[in-house]
Amino acid sequence: MNWLKNSFYLIVISLVFLLAACAGETTSNTNEAAAEENNETTASEKENTSNYPTKPVTLMIPFGAGGSTDLFARHFASIAEEHLGKRIIVKNETGGGGLTMYQSLYRANPDGYEMALGLGTTLYAVNPHLNMIDYDKDDFTLIRPTFGYQYMIAASKDAPFKTFEELVQYSKDNKVNVASASIVNSLFIELIKQAENDELQWDIVNYNGAGEATAALMGGHVDISVDPPITYLGPAESGEINLLATLNDNRVDILKDVPTLRELGYDDLVLNAVIGVGGPLDLPDDVVKKWDEVIVKTLEDPRIAEFINQNGFISIDMSQDELMDYFENMSEDFGNVIDRVVQ
Repeated sequence: MNWLKNSFYLIVISLVFLLAACAGETTSNTNEAAAEENNETTASEKENTSNYPTKPVTLMIPFGAGGSTDLFARHFASIAEEHLGKRIIVKNETGGGGLTMYQSLYRANPDGYEMALGLGTTLYAVNPHLNMIDYDKDDFTLIRPTFGYQYMIAASKDAPFKTFEELVQYSKDNKVNVASASIVNSLFIELIKQAENDELQWDIVNYNGAGEATAALMGGHVDISVDPPITYLGPAESGEINLLATLNDNRVDILKDVPTLRELGYDDLVLNAVIGVGGPLDLPDDVVKKWDEVIVKTLEDPRIAEFINQNGFISIDMSQDELMDYFENMSEDFGNVIDRVVQ
């Protein structure tokens, strides 16, 4: 009988080991299935995010309709949306000399559907000195620069001066109202005054964009204005305004008769600005990559190159390091002016 009992025990033990092995295999299979399902879910999620965009994208700009930034942004958007795959809606976020847009962008969801063509000189070179907004460059995502502004000084056709030299002499004895469409423009005006030992009696009148400023100039509400060439092309051709000088390194190709300030003896007055596309902080990597591709393809498009050349903008080809160096140099120039004006 002992051998029968022992045989029974052996059978029971064998069954226990067999059941344990089956249970282990089942658990292993279950875990593998769960892992496979999780991997598929993750892949699906990645696939969904890489489908960006799935709806129209808003592109905010910091100035009003009809100005230089607005005109460029709308032409840029019409080409960029071909590469983006969805419509781009340009939205004018005016106010505060271009500062209101930053507040809207800061509050935007970082999903890539509220972007801006307006991250540039104001944020990176001016705001560090004035703290005009509660945010700084680290609160936004700058993807890539898009273009640069050249600037010109224009005068009302009825102004008592026809050249920049005559303007300088007149301004030392008479008050001159100067239209400014942005904080950057105002600082350029202050830099010119500084070059003349602050002897120019220029009073700045602020407007919400270059379109408004030029309208005021043509209407005789101000005496001069400082803005990009595209704003002045039509009025200058029709004789409604006079162009006195350009603030860039070289003469503007489309306005070759207008001298540079450097030619007029102001060696250190080469003033321009850069603007780029970006969004709120923490944009997903796929959104940044998509927009980087879109910007590159758009700027390579012959239609945008033609628009830039015909309207006096500057093509920008800078790395991130070069761009930050540019902003640091501009910030130093602005800082000196700001310290003087604030004092």
